[in-house]
Amino acid sequence: MKLFNRGAKPPVALAALRAARLASSDAVASSECVPLRRYRAGLAALAGVSALVGVSALVGVSALALIACGGSQTAPEDGSAAKVKASSCGDFARALCIELGAESDGCRSALGVVTLLSPRACALAIEDFEHSRGRIAALRGACEQVATRVCAEMGQDSDSCQAIREDLPKIPPGHCAALLRDQDRLIAALHERKALTEPLSEEAWRSLLAGTPPGFGAANAQVVIVEFSDFQCPYCAEAAATVHKLREKYGERIRFVFRNYPLPFHPNARAAAQASLAAHDQGKFWELHDRLFQNQDELGNEQLIEHARAAGLDVEAFRAGATGAASGTRVDEDMRLGELARVQGTPTMFINKKRVENPLDFDDVSEQVDAELKN
Repeated sequence: MKLFNRGAKPPVALAALRAARLASSDAVASSECVPLRRYRAGLAALAGVSALVGVSALVGVSALALIACGGSQTAPEDGSAAKVKASSCGDFARALCIELGAESDGCRSALGVVTLLSPRACALAIEDFEHSRGRIAALRGACEQVATRVCAEMGQDSDSCQAIREDLPKIPPGHCAALLRDQDRLIAALHERKALTEPLSEEAWRSLLAGTPPGFGAANAQVVIVEFSDFQCPYCAEAAATVHKLREKYGERIRFVFRNYPLPFHPNARAAAQASLAAHDQGKFWELHDRLFQNQDELGNEQLIEHARAAGLDVEAFRAGATGAASGTRVDEDMRLGELARVQGTPTMFINKKRVENPLDFDDVSEQVDAELKN
């Protein structure tokens, strides 16, 4: 379980704030050359897109001066410039990557930025490396606070705790302040995710099985599967193939219940849902079910009539049923049941009250069914 998108760019607002703090630093304002002040202002303007912002927050002021001013404002008297190692930039990048993590975004940014610096700038950055190390530790402290709270609230052995502990070394230090600021929203989202992994209550489960919804299998089967689906959803078409394989493999050993959950952004999904119930009333749900999923681009009203005719339905009775208030009420009830079961998208499938993680993968679903049959 991943809590963070490791490839994400730093938030523009956070980067801008970081740049602004650099630009207003009282500690160095009196000693800055004019180009350095312009450099800092440029960072603020480019904060959302420049990797320099993140790295500049970690290096010392003397190295920044060399980046912006093209070297020391006074030439060294001891000829030390000639003694700077050509490998200084590589050494600095490696040192940063040790602190940031070799796989982190910060390390990748550092490797890119040092190619723009002079060896002398990198040498000074190495001399000031304790500043960088301390800055990284300070920024990471905010992430540690969030991780501690997640583990305290979700449980030390929870998936959420283990995931944030695993991801912590890879979170760019510059993201930690934003993570700390938004920790309440993160915790709320984790609680919501946890609720989705818990089995449905007995009352909710009985509601999903009530009435005479479309389906197959024995009423007293040991394993009961409920699916919420949308006839215009391409992923539901894949799940339909999984359902057919389940029927072939398990037959009467399982009971399957189909519930409609037409999503609002699929314009033909609700009409198709009502059509499927009209077909169910004539004992031909599966015949129409298969045709609708095989022809998801042809679900207009007249096309539904043609599908009904091809499936062998009484077309006049089908037309009346598919457009009548009764079928609309039944779809509304399925939608209400979906909300009761915390359905957030389609397809959503439950096996004996437990949410299926990947209803598109027959092997995963079959493994869960086998486990329930052994209980």
